[in-house]
Amino acid sequence: MKKVLASAVALVATAPASFAITVIPGGTPQVPEISALEGTAALAVVAAVVLLAWERRRKSA
Repeated sequence: MKKVLASAVALVATAPASFAITVIPGGTPQVPEISALEGTAALAVVAAVVLLAWERRRKSA
């Protein structure tokens, strides 16, 4: 269950960034910057998923 959850979180976390990459001909790939607010929101989502999984496991035991 941990591997599936970790894989799903990683997939969701990286999907928007992979679609936002643009390549300028003759240049380097351009990727969007992540603000502190967006980074904090992403960490909050990951923490919420981890806490929900922990709580479900604790209640089932």
